[in-house]
Amino acid sequence: MYSIIRYSKNPEDWQMTKANGNVPPGTMQYKIKQQDILSLLPNGIENNIYNRDWILEQHSRENLQKLTPNTKTGKANKWKLLLILKRANYDEFGTECLKGALLNKDTNEIALMTSINTIAINNYKYRVVNSLHKDNKICQCKMIAPLIFWDELKNRLLY
Repeated sequence: MYSIIRYSKNPEDWQMTKANGNVPPGTMQYKIKQQDILSLLPNGIENNIYNRDWILEQHSRENLQKLTPNTKTGKANKWKLLLILKRANYDEFGTECLKGALLNKDTNEIALMTSINTIAINNYKYRVVNSLHKDNKICQCKMIAPLIFWDELKNRLLY
């Protein structure tokens, strides 16, 4: 059974757990089953900031490239955008952060990706991999996102 819990470093963000165990750090989430997303139950939702500074972003070929890793798995599959959120008003320097869910058209599994642009990479301390877009990198990490991301992803799979 999957659930989502608050991220300890920022209580406005949430992350997936399986049987109350965290997804290991540095893990890219390529093969999430749709039923696992649909089974997500929030844990500790009271007093939560639901949607702070995140907006829905346009589905486009360019945004799909920004969220698709330039890896063997990323290039070997056909992806469809399910959801993209963009951090609004991030800073005055042009920093961009995208949170996305991609549907693997062959397996119907979901990939959860975070993409940052070249400006954001300057202050990012963790590993990244190239995306299919020249100006963006994919964070090599589990998905940590605001509650609106998880709710909207469930809604898009249900309705």
